[in-house]
Amino acid sequence: MGFGNVSEIPNVVEKAKGIDWGVLIDAYLMNAAQVGNRFAASVYCDLSGASSDGMTILTPPVRQVAAVGKFEMLQSLCGNDHYVVVTRFSSEET
Repeated sequence: MGFGNVSEIPNVVEKAKGIDWGVLIDAYLMNAAQVGNRFAASVYCDLSGASSDGMTILTPPVRQVAAVGKFEMLQSLCGNDHYVVVTRFSSEET
């Protein structure tokens, strides 16, 4: 395994970024695991700059507000933040 640029944006995130969600997306989430009304996930393109690409974050409480294909848009319960779930965590062996 090589040590490529770990902060490279995955193609699937670029695809989700190309969708017009109608709102500003605060971050894109990969391998998102739902924990109650929050998600633990690897974050990409965090607008706040608080998280580097690939970092694991925990969202504030959220609700799903839209879906486009396999992508899901979440909104924080306070209404201030929007996230797109690019991929969900799967415990299945590949």
